[in-house]
Amino acid sequence: MQNYFKSERVYVIAEAGSNWRMGTPKRDLAMAKALIDVAVEAEADAVKFQTYKPESVYVANAGQSGYLSDAGIKEDIRDIFADLSMPYEMLPELAEYCKCKGIDFMSTPFSPADFAAIDPFVSIHKIASYEISHIHLIRLAARSGKPLVLSTGASNEEDIAWAVDAFHDEGGKELCLLQCTAKYPAPPSSLNIKTIPWLQQRYGVAAGLSDHSRSPVVAPIMAVALGASVIEKHYTLDNRLPGPDHSFALTPSELACLVQDVRIAEEALGDGMKQVLPAEKELAAYARRGLQATCVIQAGEVLKEGRNYDVLRPGQQQLGAHPKFISNIEGRKAARSIALGDGITLDDISN
Repeated sequence: MQNYFKSERVYVIAEAGSNWRMGTPKRDLAMAKALIDVAVEAEADAVKFQTYKPESVYVANAGQSGYLSDAGIKEDIRDIFADLSMPYEMLPELAEYCKCKGIDFMSTPFSPADFAAIDPFVSIHKIASYEISHIHLIRLAARSGKPLVLSTGASNEEDIAWAVDAFHDEGGKELCLLQCTAKYPAPPSSLNIKTIPWLQQRYGVAAGLSDHSRSPVVAPIMAVALGASVIEKHYTLDNRLPGPDHSFALTPSELACLVQDVRIAEEALGDGMKQVLPAEKELAAYARRGLQATCVIQAGEVLKEGRNYDVLRPGQQQLGAHPKFISNIEGRKAARSIALGDGITLDDISN
């Protein structure tokens, strides 16, 4: 099985969520496939949907959502979930379409029935932030033997510790916790990206970011720099489409920028060892200072800083000894003739 979270390559999940919903089965399927095409074009690693039934998520009298009401969506939350519920029949067709396009298919379950419908078609599971206490989902994910991505929005240290222990107690192996801010969109001041290394150290698992901020790249790039293994970001075809998740989601071009910049950030991280890199070697030889002859020096001539040599950059001439050796050279005699500009080395002084 692929080790998703120990690779140097960040796993980028393009979160389609409920943005596939267009009103009729034919249009829904067409939109879902169009979203997959966008994720493929952006070179994301996975495209993720959400699969749920309203009766297995909220109580019957849950009422309206405050943040959705503020956005002008004033329907009862159960009615919204009923409208956006993905039919299980869509899963095999979307999974097959993803397979043909060369991208991983994912969908977040919200009940054991959802999990059972999704499991045959995915190689990696995702549990949403608000499901972090859903013991049945965590057990099923662990027993599936597949890697799990678990978001931690609106959770505290104790909540996360319980979920991690429950996953491992049930035999779960690969786990990645995502720092997530449960706000749509999330203001930059709320992102708390420094939590990523803390999650790694505190729970001994991989960590990443589920980013609800509007900027395409700021938070993801910061997350990569802090060691993220997974980046998840909502996207859409158009921010003006109706529905709860379109307005703050990335456009296709922004999603492509996100993936491209994450890959650049991965390269920029390097190996953490400070050394002269291959890209630096030309200028290291050309512009670093050494002990360089300022005139033609004859064999046997006494070497004097400021008279016949100095601490200079060599340009296209041979680089001389490191200036730390100036006391070894000062006042000694040249063992050979040294041309103007040439570097003076410890081998150039007579005993």
